[in-house]
Amino acid sequence: MNWVIVHRSNGVTEAEILKNMLESFGIPARVSAEAVGRVLGMTVDGMGVASLLVPANRAAEAQDILAEHFTAEA
Repeated sequence: MNWVIVHRSNGVTEAEILKNMLESFGIPARVSAEAVGRVLGMTVDGMGVASLLVPANRAAEAQDILAEHFTAEA
């Protein structure tokens, strides 16, 4: 299965919440993050960024769900 990134978060917590949301809509999802972000719980110069991935054939649907149900705070 080909997985693609549909969202990047400044930390694992947000990515995990979004992963669970997509799964509640029936979309398989994964979170990929560097170990340092999980250990430190923060993002510094790109370290600690978490990526939310879904199967390529569900990416458009996942992006629509994220756009409808999630607004990133500035």
